[in-house]
Amino acid sequence: MPRTLTRRHSSHDVAYAISLFFAVRRIMRTTLARDTHLDPATWPRIETLKFISDHPEPKMKDIADYLSISAPSATALIRGLVKNGLVSYVPDREDRRMLRLRLTFKGKAELAKAITRGIGLLGALFSVLSPRELAVFTKTLERLKEKAAE
Repeated sequence: MPRTLTRRHSSHDVAYAISLFFAVRRIMRTTLARDTHLDPATWPRIETLKFISDHPEPKMKDIADYLSISAPSATALIRGLVKNGLVSYVPDREDRRMLRLRLTFKGKAELAKAITRGIGLLGALFSVLSPRELAVFTKTLERLKEKAAE
């Protein structure tokens, strides 16, 4: 396992990075919501569909952990997705008491549409980055995500 270096950054530099992160996050959300009424539940729904797509047949606990929400909140979120025909419950093969989650055809189509729309709207924002800069940005976000998961 590679040794993780610990760097001390000035509080000013960290505060500025955090401020920029939230500013870019706000710009991205505003851009995606442009010309539409955006339901605040849209973001967790899309992230949940993406998680289920990337992690075949996850458990409800996996969703709660991923979104950093309580089990009852995850259950309510999933029930809405099931009600809308985007997700289905699948019995666990080993423990029939446990339910797993799977995207329906409608859920896959909805996710594909959301991703396509997001790329179309945010493509201009990321176009200021060279391919190398985008790769470095992506790698940086991956490292921050991994560190947060420790």
